[in-house]
This record gives sequence, C-alpha cells and structure tokens, in this order.
Amino acid sequence: MKQTRRKAITSFLLLFSILLLSLTACSGDAIKIEDYEWKMRTVMKNDSDLIVPAVGEADEVYPDAKVVDLTLTAKDGKITITDSTNNTTYEGTYTVEGKNPKGTDYKVVIDSKEGYATAAMTKYDDGNEEPTLPINLGDYSIYFYAD
Repeated sequence: MKQTRRKAITSFLLLFSILLLSLTACSGDAIKIEDYEWKMRTVMKNDSDLIVPAVGEADEVYPDAKVVDLTLTAKDGKITITDSTNNTTYEGTYTVEGKNPKGTDYKVVIDSKEGYATAAMTKYDDGNEEPTLPINLGDYSIYFYAD
C-alpha cells in the first residue's frame, strides 16, 4: 500500500512539475517592452476635437504631418524616449499590468502623465507580422515598431 501511494505521489509531482514548466514557458514567449529598441511610426494628438498627426518618416497618408524621430528604450522599470529632431529626452517608468502568450500590458508614466501600453505582435493583411508598442498617454497615442 505504501508503495502504491508513493508511486501516486511521485506521478502527481512529476505531472505538476511538467504543467508548471509548460506554463512558465508560455509566459516566456510574450513580447516585452525590454525586448527591443522601439522607433516611433506615428503620434496622434487630440487637440480640441482635431487629430494632429506626426510621423516617423514622410507618409503619403499624412502628407502635412510633422516628421519626428522618437526612439524608446526600456529597462528595469524605466523608460527613455529620445526625440532626435529637437534633442529632447523624456523619462518615465513602467510596470507590468498583465501578460498572455501574445503580449504584455503595461501602466506607464512619462513626464508625470499616466497611460497604458501593450507590447505585442501585429499581423497585417498581407500576412506579415512585426512587434509593436502602442502607448496611450493623456491626449497622445504613440505607435512604435521594433527597430
């Protein structure tokens, strides 16, 4: 009887360990903000019911948009956004709000403005995928892609 019980406990512990390792591996596949240096693709500012766009490079969809060169890096809970067009640096923090196999959600604070971000893969109509990082911060929506 003791032998059967010991085998059952050993089997249970083995299955539990495999399950735990599997779940840990799944969360390891999620894209994280620290995984890349991020380049800004677009910024939208809601300015009195008018959406004012800025783009990372000239864009035919927004021909009158201001071209801005923003780069975001993140490490150990700190965010740095560098604007090469005017030599300005913005600093902030991020904390993980949630994870799933497809991405990671964050609460961000940049220059005292609170917002939210998600690092995940974006799949386009042509089947291509790329890591993206949209951030909603007050009146701004900033869309980054992995550089």
